[in-house]
Amino acid sequence: MNQTTNGSTDTQSALPVAAPTHAHHAELWSELSRREAALVNAVAGGEDYEPLRRELVAFLRGEVLHHLQTEEMVLYNAARGAGAHALVDALELDHYSLVRLVDHIDQATTGLDAALSARALTVLFVLRIEKEEGVLVPTLTAAGVDVSTLIAGRPEMQGSDQH
Repeated sequence: MNQTTNGSTDTQSALPVAAPTHAHHAELWSELSRREAALVNAVAGGEDYEPLRRELVAFLRGEVLHHLQTEEMVLYNAARGAGAHALVDALELDHYSLVRLVDHIDQATTGLDAALSARALTVLFVLRIEKEEGVLVPTLTAAGVDVSTLIAGRPEMQGSDQH
């Protein structure tokens, strides 16, 4: 990030580097939001929500958690190497909370409980994306890490149109 003369932060310089992760995050967020809304709407409408809950959990345990695990392995290790231990600790807490929410959705005994947990997970996921793209990637870039090279060849981090 670049500091401007008035003290604000210019994040535009980080955007080209973040582009590969941003595209995949947008894909994941879109799919997560669609599935979460379908579950919430089914519960609110008194419809059978179980198939939607199972599909959401399968998506979360598959694509989303695989993405998060790869981020931990690749980006978080690089950030630790750059000395950003506190940032990595905070992001790991987010990941832990996301995994707990997936378990909670999976084990929910009521539709309302599943829907509320799905909504909370979606909000936390978006906040985590913002931290990664707005803080982690610029931190790595400032430390001289080429994030595009770091994630090259990792479709679980770049998305379906990047491999």
